[in-house]
Amino acid sequence: MRPYLELCRIYLVPTALADSFAGFALAAAVFNKNEDPLPVLIVAVISACLYSSGMAGNDLFDLEKDRQGAPEKPLPSGALPVARAACLASALALLALGLSFLLGETYWPASVVLLCSLLYNIGAKNIPGLGNILMGTCRSGNFLVGATAAAGSFLQVLSSEALLAPALILGGFIAVVTAISRLEDSGHRPLLFASLVYPLLAIPVILAALNPGSPVNWIANLALLGFLFRAILEAGKNRSVPAIPDEFLHPATSYVRNALGALIFLDAGLLLAFTPPGVSSLLPAAALYLLALFSWWSKRNWLQSGGADT
Repeated sequence: MRPYLELCRIYLVPTALADSFAGFALAAAVFNKNEDPLPVLIVAVISACLYSSGMAGNDLFDLEKDRQGAPEKPLPSGALPVARAACLASALALLALGLSFLLGETYWPASVVLLCSLLYNIGAKNIPGLGNILMGTCRSGNFLVGATAAAGSFLQVLSSEALLAPALILGGFIAVVTAISRLEDSGHRPLLFASLVYPLLAIPVILAALNPGSPVNWIANLALLGFLFRAILEAGKNRSVPAIPDEFLHPATSYVRNALGALIFLDAGLLLAFTPPGVSSLLPAAALYLLALFSWWSKRNWLQSGGADT
């Protein structure tokens, strides 16, 4: 199963679950709905399928490139036949779309995620700016998948500033992180790198200020600020190329890995910052932190068992 799990980036799937769950919990709070557990579970399956389908599709379209730059991946190494990978990506996409029809108008944001993922994979990622926007839209769409499942109406979600704003912030964050990941293809450019990573530190500050009366919101976003600052510090340890090139980790690579590790904390921060006054999102926020702990534990075990971090 390892080649299949590696193809789907199994260790990053919890971040996708967190996006949709945060959207679901926030919409339930905004529209004062007490949802049953079943829709939440369906949303989780949809989100996991959308993310894994996109990751598998990315490797399929990057096969020739990976044969040169990453021959150890499942497809170029021959560990997984290309036909099986294509079938898996298609089946996951169809399953996500099929399940989304069970939850009201959730098929709209799910379709947007699939379309943006496909456009990104077939070559739009190589167009400056457009690829970053598409990747950010995938994350925003995933957030809206959960929100629409709770609200029941996609247009109602889009007309709510309390739901659209956090989706756009999440998408903007991912768009910038994607732009940072593009720096891996060239030598380290400190000024450009700094111009991208330091503005992201403003996000937790803004989120804390949006709900200043909530101590939990402040604590959550201070934790997010700490994780993002730590990502910068970790990247700074790899500024110069050592004598052994194989031991060199590009600063952009280091930052992106740590920033993605903070993504669940961003989802919790968004949930707490945009929850309406008088409504508590403490329990779903706690669930997100438990998911973050599980994500850290599972990735740690994945890496210790010999799994790749690509």
